[in-house]
Amino acid sequence: MSEPARLIGVDWGTSNLRVMRIAEGGRVLDSRSDPRGAGGLSQDAFLPVLQDVAADWLTQDLPVLCSGMAGARGRWREMPYLPCPAGIEDLAAAVASPQDAPGVRLVPGVAVFENGALADVARGEETQVFGLDALEDALVVAPGTHSKWIRTRRGGIDGLRTFLTGELFAAVRKGTILGAGMGDPGGDDDAFARGVGRALNDPAPTAALFSVRVEGLAGRLSTESAADYLSGLLIGAEVAAQADMNDRPVILIGAAPLCRRYAAALAQGGFQNVRVADAASATAQGLWRIREVLSR
Repeated sequence: MSEPARLIGVDWGTSNLRVMRIAEGGRVLDSRSDPRGAGGLSQDAFLPVLQDVAADWLTQDLPVLCSGMAGARGRWREMPYLPCPAGIEDLAAAVASPQDAPGVRLVPGVAVFENGALADVARGEETQVFGLDALEDALVVAPGTHSKWIRTRRGGIDGLRTFLTGELFAAVRKGTILGAGMGDPGGDDDAFARGVGRALNDPAPTAALFSVRVEGLAGRLSTESAADYLSGLLIGAEVAAQADMNDRPVILIGAAPLCRRYAAALAQGGFQNVRVADAASATAQGLWRIREVLSR
């Protein structure tokens, strides 16, 4: 007899949608993906898209929890950010439904305030954090377009910092002289390590970035390896900025190739306790744990 679903979990990113049937304990039974991310949808388009992707699942009288950008400003329903420190009970207490879908509950994001002013935000990663184990005084790093470094303390989110790494990498490659003739990243680990080393030793990232051109002119960097060197510079700048936390364990969540690169850069920067977690599983577990709190 097949295991029954207990929750419909929705992970609505800017570029993609993933809907999951989740069993007791947070195990994913089935999942469906769709390219209609929140970034391209109007407020009234979310429910039709969700029904198009998972209408047969939505008729099973199961709770539906949605994390990610569906709760961003101008999207399905704006969910205010919760101030850090924030625990899973805080997230559960703040879930709310969009007007056109009372059976769907959206999970809020979290934010850092400094002197009463908004300083940084995360939306979607907070659910992944609460799907992880061993969160006592750790760093959860979610690399990507906007890389998040999330500090945890006593099982809750204590603070965070965002780096524009992925978006800057794409912009430099496509929109500057540094990217002229640049190959694709991922083929030269030595060039990546050189970029990380330069960033760890140079506190001026814009000056370090120009070394892509200098290294090429000097014949020390080929166009085929330039993207890996650039990747090392940008990821290394993240690691350098967080070097004062290298005594904390680090949990990486994201695409496997990118996490492998971050793990290498972290090791080069003196972080000794680094492990990689599965992003989809962390999201499902986080949604399940929020559902457990709601069910109390």
